[in-house]
Amino acid sequence: MSSLFFEDLFSLPQPSDNETINGLPVVRLSEDAEVLNGLLTMLYPIPPKMPSSYDKVLALLVASQKYDMVGIQSYIRTEIRSRDPLTQTGAVAFRAYALSSSGRLHSEMVASARLTLDFPMTFEYLCDELPLFEGWALRDLLRFRNRCRDNLISCLESFLNLHHSSLKVWIPCSRTALSTTTTGCLPTWLSGLFNRLITELRQASTKPLLNPSSFHEEYLIALQAHLTSYNFCVSCAKVHALKGESFRKEIVNRLALALDKVCFSLNSYLEAAHNF
Repeated sequence: MSSLFFEDLFSLPQPSDNETINGLPVVRLSEDAEVLNGLLTMLYPIPPKMPSSYDKVLALLVASQKYDMVGIQSYIRTEIRSRDPLTQTGAVAFRAYALSSSGRLHSEMVASARLTLDFPMTFEYLCDELPLFEGWALRDLLRFRNRCRDNLISCLESFLNLHHSSLKVWIPCSRTALSTTTTGCLPTWLSGLFNRLITELRQASTKPLLNPSSFHEEYLIALQAHLTSYNFCVSCAKVHALKGESFRKEIVNRLALALDKVCFSLNSYLEAAHNF
């Protein structure tokens, strides 16, 4: 059998007043027809039917977990990975998190929690999806978001340290004052960029967090403003031309690593899973 749940089902005592149809016992399940149909097609040597919507796929995964179908869970997750990525909208990300947390799907819950970081987390923004959330899941998502914000801030603050190895590429700016030591320089426009990003992150964790990949654009905008304001700064333009790309990549990689280091707390999840 594909499920230990069903393997033991018929060994249990059957109620005397059980509903029957044509003499056969009826077992009523909480899953809807589409989910059950998809589940049954995976039990037999026929083409499996995966639901088209991600909500239904999660419901199918919840059902396979509920009925101890380990092999089918693995198959569904493989199919999810082979599909096109989810449309990156806040509604999709928060809904996926709410559904996976309510279904105690840990890996899907963590993955969707990270997707929500690109969007606001306010009651107004969550309006339609809010009823789907369990209290512990909403609380843990906010805590996770706060830890991600704190790690991003710490990472950005480290670049204000003139002894940071990444700053060795910069030379004294010919147009503005700058901080400098024997090991590194920090042009005013660049320190201003770091300080602005830090300030924005500190304002509220309910706002979209800084996406590491977006630093590329932030950097170019700040550099362009500096070059325009000071009738072309030769020293900063030279560093950018020679080493700007590697500098940006290092910042992006360090920001991404700062987010990757944040673990999603399992305490509330394990407690909820135990009571599921």
